[in-house]
Amino acid sequence: MVQVVVAVGGNVGDVRETLRRARKLIEAEETVHKLRATGLYRSVAMGADAGDSFLNSAWIFETSLDALELLDLLQRVENELGRTREVRWGPRTLDLDLIFYGEEQIDSPRLTVPHPHCWYRQFVLAPIASLVPEFVHPDFGLTIRQLHERLTSCPFVVAWSGEAADRDLLERLCLEFPRVDLPRVDSAGEVEGAEASLGFRFGNAGTMVNEPFWLHVPSEGGQQFVHDVLTAACIDVEPVD
Repeated sequence: MVQVVVAVGGNVGDVRETLRRARKLIEAEETVHKLRATGLYRSVAMGADAGDSFLNSAWIFETSLDALELLDLLQRVENELGRTREVRWGPRTLDLDLIFYGEEQIDSPRLTVPHPHCWYRQFVLAPIASLVPEFVHPDFGLTIRQLHERLTSCPFVVAWSGEAADRDLLERLCLEFPRVDLPRVDSAGEVEGAEASLGFRFGNAGTMVNEPFWLHVPSEGGQQFVHDVLTAACIDVEPVD
């Protein structure tokens, strides 16, 4: 048996009912045991076409399925409950994302585990931290609680590196996010004055792209990418009764 963590969410239709039905379908599987679910959290939609706010939760359970078999199960439940995939990061009835498969590190064409974007998304970390705060992220060596605290600290430190013109882009976006502080990065890659909560690398990929807490901004859609990351990282999620 392997303990796994699945992030759950949706923003179309009766989300509470959809999540209830999804949990019932998963728990009915003979290969799934001891499922625990967090409470619900409300988060701002991430993506220009994502629609209204999301309800998010997390499940932790044990399974005898291997990682790809579990992925197949999660996608089958998504499809059964009306999930469609016409628009990337669009509105959706149900998201079931495999975040952790034990402590395994998997990088295959179909699946990357730990989920490559979980470390900067409050709507993923906050629910998981409510159940297993001391679980250690296999890539970063930090607990879920520590990763979440990085995102909720004030100020929220966003370092940047790359072409100087892109500083203007970051500063414009950061007007929307009053918690953000924008220190410079020196030639050695060190952040002046504080450790970065996350960093953006513009232009050609440099060595910092492979360091923890740094993201390479794509050449196309860079402004939307930065906006989406900041939305997920530094807008607090709210517990829902």
